[in-house]
Amino acid sequence: MLLAVAAATVAFTSCGVPTGDDTFTAIPPAEVPFGLAATSTTTTTTTTTVPLAPETTTAPSTTSTPIRLDPAEVYFLSRGRLQPVVIELPPGFSADQVADVLEAGPPPDVGLETLIEDGLIVSSSEARAVLTVDLDGDTFARIQSTEQTEAIAQIVMTMISSLRRVGLVTFTIENEPISVKKGNSLLSEVGEPLSFEDYAVLLVSTATTTTTTTTTTTTATTTTATTSPPTTSTVVPAGTSTVSGESSVDSTASTVPDQ
Repeated sequence: MLLAVAAATVAFTSCGVPTGDDTFTAIPPAEVPFGLAATSTTTTTTTTTVPLAPETTTAPSTTSTPIRLDPAEVYFLSRGRLQPVVIELPPGFSADQVADVLEAGPPPDVGLETLIEDGLIVSSSEARAVLTVDLDGDTFARIQSTEQTEAIAQIVMTMISSLRRVGLVTFTIENEPISVKKGNSLLSEVGEPLSFEDYAVLLVSTATTTTTTTTTTTTATTTTATTSPPTTSTVVPAGTSTVSGESSVDSTASTVPDQ
C-alpha cells in the first residue's frame, strides 16, 4: 500500500507545470493567431436625460374693434337760453335713451344748466313723425311756471334734433293731452304738436355747439347795418307855396294912405 502512494507521488511530481522565466518561449508576432494580439477597447456610453420643457399655453389674442357712435344734440341752458351739446350714443338709439341723457344733466365741464329733473319724462312713443312725451305730473308741477317754457323747449328741441324720424312733439300727463307754453310764452292748444321753430327764439344769440370731446364750434353772426340817408325837413314860411319843387312868394299889395 505504501509503495502505491509513493509511486503516485513520484508520478505527480514528474508531470507538474514548469515555473520560472526559462520555462516560457516567446512567440513571434507573425505567428500569433489572428485576433489574439488585438487591443481590447472598452466603449462607455453615457446617456443624458433632458427634462421635458413645460407646456406653454398661449392665450388667444383679442382684437378690439371700435364701436361706431352716432351724435345726439341735447339742449341745456346758458343763462336762460338753449345751447346744444353733442353727445355720442350707440347707433339706432331710441327716444327713451335720449330722455335718459337729458335727465342726467349736462356734462360737468360745459358750464350749462338744466330744468329737466330725473323722472320728469315717463315714456315716449312715435307715430307718423310725431313723438308723444308723457310727463310725470308732480315733477312737472315743481317747475316754476316762469321756467316751464324753457323746460318744454329742452325736450322739444332735443328730441327733434336727435331723432331723425321725429319732426313734431306733443305732451301728455298720464296719457291725457295737455297744453304747454311755447317760445312766445303763449299756451299751445291741448295736444298740439310742437315744432323746433316754436322755440327757436330761445336759442343763444350766437349759435354755439359744445361736444363732450371739448371741441367747440362757434359760428359768428355778421350783422350788416344799412344806413338810410338823413331826412331833410323843409320849413316853408307862411304865405309861401311850393310848386314843382320851386318856391314862390305871393305879392301882397299894401295901400299906404295919402299923407
